[in-house]
Amino acid sequence: MHPLLARTCFRIQERLLGRKTFSIYHELIQSQWWPREKLDALRLQRLQHVVRIAYNHTSFWRGFMDKHGLRPDAIGSLDDLRRFPLIDKQVLRDNREDMVWREEGPRVGLVRTSGSTNEALQFYTSSTREAHINAARMRGHEWVGVRRGEKEMYFWGSPVELGKQDRIKHFRDRLINDGLTNGFELTPQRVADYIEYWKRWRPKCIFGYPSSFVLLINMARAQNIDLSVLSIRCGLKVICTTSEMLTDVDRKIIADAFGVPVYDSYGLREAGLIGHECDRHIMHTMDEQVILETIDPETLRLTDGEGELVVTNIMGPAMPLFRYRTGDIVTLGHAPCPCGRTLYSITISGGRIADFIITCEGKWVVGYSFIYICRSIKGIVKFQVIQDRIGEIRFCLVTDESFPADGVQQVEKAARARLQSTDDIIVELMDDIAPAPSGKYRPVISKPAQEFRGGNLGFTAPPVA
Repeated sequence: MHPLLARTCFRIQERLLGRKTFSIYHELIQSQWWPREKLDALRLQRLQHVVRIAYNHTSFWRGFMDKHGLRPDAIGSLDDLRRFPLIDKQVLRDNREDMVWREEGPRVGLVRTSGSTNEALQFYTSSTREAHINAARMRGHEWVGVRRGEKEMYFWGSPVELGKQDRIKHFRDRLINDGLTNGFELTPQRVADYIEYWKRWRPKCIFGYPSSFVLLINMARAQNIDLSVLSIRCGLKVICTTSEMLTDVDRKIIADAFGVPVYDSYGLREAGLIGHECDRHIMHTMDEQVILETIDPETLRLTDGEGELVVTNIMGPAMPLFRYRTGDIVTLGHAPCPCGRTLYSITISGGRIADFIITCEGKWVVGYSFIYICRSIKGIVKFQVIQDRIGEIRFCLVTDESFPADGVQQVEKAARARLQSTDDIIVELMDDIAPAPSGKYRPVISKPAQEFRGGNLGFTAPPVA
């Protein structure tokens, strides 16, 4: 569809969903250039507003603030936010129903995070919150030359489902020029088919996981498929990545293969969009919507620059979120950017790198696909997939009382269906799953995949056990 028509369709969609996305977007286009004093004044005003909402409309935050001697009218500066104690996923999980303002506005509803080891949590969102996220994402994409309505291909999780709602969503996505390709399971044949599809569809931007891009590149090279044709002949201008740490090595691999620049973004479903790179490869923070801090994950003291990220969302009134520990290691920066925007910056300095599982048949399966297994079975609180050698895959599970009696068998069956291989599948129930040294949980630990990525940038068939 013509980009202008697709942009109009998106505008209509947002209005029907009760989202003032374009009004917010136009405000963001102005505020990104404001003097820092004016921007901070806006942030303080929004912080004060959401604190009053939390106190007046949610029993959890009212009790929380009373317990800690906090009053809504006591927030006189951004530094006063530090009077709030830190919270984490478990606090949200235990108190979700007491943290929501159900009458906030249109479409207040429950959603679920994927969780990097299925340490998923459900939380409430609304049209207000989603409109701010969508507007910030529009602005971020425009920083790197992609305007809403131009063709974008999303290369990430896409389980094959043929229900009525899925067909409706697929049709709606086509109207707004959003395409979707499954980045969860890759084989050489699928890679060849995807690239042919992309050539026909001619996206201006492809958006996906760094690990999926690198694996696709390796498999394409093994088949002598030239990915640069997408930029030379088919209109591809940019690659955007998300959800995993984009290393300098992977950025170069992707950029060299496709012949276009690569830009990264960072966010958390429960906390919103946090950062997006501009055309100077500086990841600017969404300062109009979030307040960011870093702490030492051991002592919990504030740090200057690098540390565990703590987020306060000042534009999520349906479920206010103050000083939320993310578990991600980042570095915050305040130095001016050559692009001229006055927004602060963030660098992802640790965490969120996904591995692949390599099956006996030579298929590479990205770790995020296993999240869907755990979504389908009750009672799984965390999970981790470990592969020490080709031919054996261990599923480590932390469960609660709702885990069914035949849950282990259900996991084995679902894993077999997902992997479609003859690998030995071992399911182990555990009391807990320890995080990586960075403090971030890893969904998959695969020694064969690590050895492949560490020693060979060209694809060769993995050995069969």
